[in-house]
Order: sequence, then structure tokens, then C-alpha cells
Amino acid sequence: MKKNILFVIPWLPYPMKSGGHQALFNGISAIKDDFNIFLTYEAWEGEEYRNAEQGFLQKIPQAQLLPLVRRINNNTKVPLPIRILRKIKKIVYRFIYPHQQKPLPDNKYKREQWWIRSVSPLEPDFIEHVHSICQKHKFDIIQVEMPWYISMVFGLPKTVKKVFVHHELGFVRRELEITNNPSAYAMACKAFADYNEITQLNLYDTIITLSSIDADKLKKAGVSIPIESSFAIIDSPANPEVTTSNGKVLSFIGPDNHNPNFVGITWFLENCWGKLKDYDKEYRLKIIGRWSEKHIQEYTEKYADVSFLGFVPDLESVIKGTIMIVPITIGSGIRMKILEACSKGVPFVSTTVGAEGIPVENGKNCFITDNPSQFIEYIIKLQDSNLQKSFIINAHKMVKKNYSLEALRQNREALYDTLLNSISI
Repeated sequence: MKKNILFVIPWLPYPMKSGGHQALFNGISAIKDDFNIFLTYEAWEGEEYRNAEQGFLQKIPQAQLLPLVRRINNNTKVPLPIRILRKIKKIVYRFIYPHQQKPLPDNKYKREQWWIRSVSPLEPDFIEHVHSICQKHKFDIIQVEMPWYISMVFGLPKTVKKVFVHHELGFVRRELEITNNPSAYAMACKAFADYNEITQLNLYDTIITLSSIDADKLKKAGVSIPIESSFAIIDSPANPEVTTSNGKVLSFIGPDNHNPNFVGITWFLENCWGKLKDYDKEYRLKIIGRWSEKHIQEYTEKYADVSFLGFVPDLESVIKGTIMIVPITIGSGIRMKILEACSKGVPFVSTTVGAEGIPVENGKNCFITDNPSQFIEYIIKLQDSNLQKSFIINAHKMVKKNYSLEALRQNREALYDTLLNSISI
């Protein structure tokens, strides 16, 4: 008889518009024929969600979806005429009092407050929702995913085996985000969040990381329960389609609401883009993924030939013939954007953090550097079509060897079998 597994995740992973969506979807898809699959998550009612639900169930029809669907309160929306008047008032005020126009300061402790929230209990209605599901259904395994859901362990039945899939180690990211001269408050918040992350992880029965590097970091940080290294998967054709180009169109995949993406692009634009444009005016950069209007306006005004494409339904058609950049400087986990590049025949240049945990080699199937000048030099080198071809072929071989759906299925089944046969202490 099939065992029941409940996935507690932040959102329905469809359409697959980010690396996180892909990792969640593939992990579920790998075991869909071997377990009774249940999913619970938060969603907003509306046509967008209904289409996503329908699309997901077409891919995995055997899944049972148990979402907490929130209603959109249209009564709180400011009427259009009032919004227009407020806009006009701001414009008029700007012209009358130009000397008083100063940008509003960001919340000084916004980052530190996010650190605290990421290890604090979730919204009460979602915890109650998950609790009611656990009372109605008998689950053999409950699997929680994404770092800001770590505290969900406090709301789960003590008698059920609990798994946490750690997509990005919070204490690693916080260490990279901390400034050179941090305030006492920042250090206190970081210490508090780090302590809670490790303590909460030890309340689960098993931790799954997406790379062996992250597994080692968790052990060194004090996680004492079993830690298993799993991996992400990526659809990849049997033979790569080798398409070379002049190497002057760059691409980046990732939304700005995931802070490492925003920090990475900012690093690249501030340190590399101007010099690259000075070398060759024909360079273009395409940023794929949802970005805020504020950041889009700021960067398109400040930097020439940078375009924001938003979410694209056919990613391959957009990135084919480009050179992908992965200028990630903070975070951990697996960069799905690199696996996308390898599987779809797109050469790429990455930082060390960006490529961490993926068996790629500098000079063999990609370029890796943390030095801005060398990052620029590597991009320029990839104008060579023969070098592009070599990288595409070698990167595809790496993906086929290490990231197949069947390999993930066998890996996860072995992990769950070991967990179910273990004796709770």
C-alpha cells in the first residue's frame, strides 16, 4: 500500500517561473507514482491561481491539493479617481518644491527584521489550516520546504515523520549579508536567527539538502539529526542543440524578490557593465523574471541596453543564443539557472557562490570567477563560437550524468524508506 506524504510549501509550484518553483515541482514529480501526494500551500483566489492549479493537475493529476486560498479584498482598493488626484498632487509638488524632493529612506533594520521573521512562526491562519488537514488525514511523512517555513515544525503532529528540505542555508546567507562594520543590533539579530535555525532543524527527523556542500555546512553548524544530500533535476534532451552566437547578448534569470538575485545583478551592473559597454557598444543584457517597477525604472534609466522581460513562458527561446551570467554573491543551495543553461545549450559565466554545489569546472564547461575584471574578460572570450560550442557540449554531458528524474526518484525513495524504518527517540 502506498504511503501518504504531505508537502507543506509556500506556493503551488506551477507555472515554473523560478528556480524554487522548479525544485519543488521536480521533487514532487519524482515520487508521484510511488506515494499518495498531498500538497498544502497559500494562494490568492482568482483566474491566475485557477489556471495554475489546472496546469499543475494536468502534469500531476494524482496529487490532492489542499490550499489555504485567501480572498482579495477589493474594498480596500483606493478608487481610481483618488489615485489619479494623488499622482497629480505629487507631480505638482515636485515642480513647486524641487529642493525638498528627497528619496524616502529605506527601513534601516529591514534586513534584520527579515532575519527574525524567517525563523518565527508563520501566519496563524496557515498553521491552523495545516493542523486541520493533519487531523482529517493520516500522513506517514510531512515534508516542509523553503527556509522561511522552517518554524512550521512547531505546528506539526509529533507522531509523524518530519522532513525539511533546505533550499538555502539561512546562516550562510546571513554571514554573507552582514556588513563589514555591523551594528550591535544586527549582530544580535543574526545570532538569534542562526541559533533558531539550527535549533529548529534539530526538531525534524531528517534534513535534505540540495548539495553535499550544504550538508557538510549544516553538520559543522551543529545539526545533529540525519542529513541527506539530494539534488535538483532538469529536463534535458538526449543530444544538445548547439547554437552559437556573436556572444554580445547576455541573459540573467531570477526575480528581484529573491534578494541574492537583486544583489547579484547590482554587483554586475556596478562593477562590470559600464566597462563591458566601453569595450563593445553592442552588448545587451536581458533580465528574465518578475522585478518591481521601482527597480526596473531605476536600472533602465541608469544603465544603457538593459531590458527586463518579466516572466517568460518559453524560457528556452529567450535564452538561446545568449551568454548567461550568474553573478550571485550571497546564499547557498543549487542555482537552477545554471542547470537551465547547461541543459538548454547556453554558455555561462558565474561567481564561485553561484556555481557552488554543481560539478562544473572553470575552463571546461563554463567560466567561474569572483573578480569583476576577469568576469568581464571571460564574457568577452565567449565571443569565440568554438569556445561556446565546447562549453555547451561539456555542460550537457554533466547534466545528463548528474541530474536525471529517475536518479532523483531513486534517491528520494531511499531517503524516505530509511526515515520510515527509523526508530524515533
